[in-house]
Amino acid sequence: MLLLLGFGLLMIANATSISSSNLYGNPYRFAILQLGWIVAGLICFIIFYNLDYKKISKVSRGLFIFTLVSLIILAIAGLAPCSSSTTFAPCINGANRWLYINPPPLPEVPFLGVVGFQPGELSKLAIVLYLSSQLSLISQKGGKKSENQKESLLTYLKISVILSGLIILQPNMSTASLVFVLGTIVYFVSGAPIKPIIGIFIGAFVLGVLFMVSSKYRLERLKAMLPGGGDSESSYHVTQALVALGSGGVSGVGFGQSKQKYQYLPEVASDSIFAIIGEEFGFIGTVTVILLYSYLIYMGFKIANNSGDMLGKLIAVGVSSWFGIQFFINVASMTKVIPMTGVPIPLISYGGSSMIFSLMGLGILANIQKQSELY
Repeated sequence: MLLLLGFGLLMIANATSISSSNLYGNPYRFAILQLGWIVAGLICFIIFYNLDYKKISKVSRGLFIFTLVSLIILAIAGLAPCSSSTTFAPCINGANRWLYINPPPLPEVPFLGVVGFQPGELSKLAIVLYLSSQLSLISQKGGKKSENQKESLLTYLKISVILSGLIILQPNMSTASLVFVLGTIVYFVSGAPIKPIIGIFIGAFVLGVLFMVSSKYRLERLKAMLPGGGDSESSYHVTQALVALGSGGVSGVGFGQSKQKYQYLPEVASDSIFAIIGEEFGFIGTVTVILLYSYLIYMGFKIANNSGDMLGKLIAVGVSSWFGIQFFINVASMTKVIPMTGVPIPLISYGGSSMIFSLMGLGILANIQKQSELY
């Protein structure tokens, strides 16, 4: 974890030096902000590592309600035109995904400035904790197995559909899909039968396709995957990412020698950081990052396997799946395996919300490991 954090900070300082100088007159502004989020996230990691995960699950309902209220506020804000958005829930690039705590003219927080968060990022942690706690409680009940399975199915559907539905309204289809998949994985690991899950996935896939083709920019992103498909604007991002990865070759052009960071490649610090890694460190560098991440995810599933109770198992699987799926989506979109989508790499990409909530999740995962070793 620390190795990925350090490498990510180094790459952000390198990749954003040009854009940061143009925006703020300081080549390391983004790196300084990221360092602040890492410190805040590590404090959260230590706190959650030292709290019994069974006690954390007791407050998961409060976390779920807070997340729900935050998403409802964004959904209401999204009903208004972008031009009339509020400072607390601004419309950025046609979407309402942020809630700000101290927008101007309120005073800035020392070192961090204006502080905001993305409720969609919090939803990933919220659904893992709350759904895991609810399903583990149901599994401990007596009574008929069929009744418990029905209650588990309804609980899973209610929580997953509400959260993912509100996130789609932002709109943010990639995060909504990830939250729904995480809920499905936790539900499956709890001992659910496979038949209803297959039916739900077929229905969700059909709805996803309809939602994609009903939006012009999503449809253009889908077309951009095809040879000669998509307009120049929708295919620009993935084209520049492939140029970066292709330029890196086997061993890369060298650290700090990226050409794509000169504002050719969009979102170099967040969504596109993997492409910069590939350009500067080549195939060897990208494979190394993939192996490091794979090991982190493997350890998460190992912790789940060694957990002494259902709650620890479900949370560990949920957190590990969260990291694994999100990493796959980012790499797959950068390599044109799936349509381009704005999903960052946890621990490596720039972003305060992703950093803090990811380290919270890893703190809980580490606590599950500690509790398993104690007992």
